[in-house]
Amino acid sequence: MGITLEDVFEHGTRWFDTVMSGGSAEAQAAFFLDPHARIHVTERGVAIGLEDHHRLHAQWINEIHSFGTFVLRILSTTPSRVRATGTVYWQAEYRERPAPNVIKAVVGEDWILERVPDGTLKFVLYMSEFHHPLPDSAPIDL
Repeated sequence: MGITLEDVFEHGTRWFDTVMSGGSAEAQAAFFLDPHARIHVTERGVAIGLEDHHRLHAQWINEIHSFGTFVLRILSTTPSRVRATGTVYWQAEYRERPAPNVIKAVVGEDWILERVPDGTLKFVLYMSEFHHPLPDSAPIDL
């Protein structure tokens, strides 16, 4: 069964909802083929484990994720794998920081996803290429 852009957005929306609602590292791991996956922040040259990713997002409230333009490339049909690249508008408010305390940024996402035998999608590789803060954004501390 092929993977559509709609499938990718549904998976991404569930992922973002889990992250911004305080989903544990274990809850986040359910979105990946490898339960010990890392999120690669390529502009900073770091790979963040899911426990650290959970702690990072715990400092923010009122997160918003909105998909921008994405491009889908088929990598293989058996297994069904795609590469999805595009942008996400991200906004988050620091819990305990004086103004300016709202991050407003465009984030470059580069994902490889696979459809597993039960029909769900899983991240094979998750790369965050860039975080471009908007002019009135609080600084981003990753």
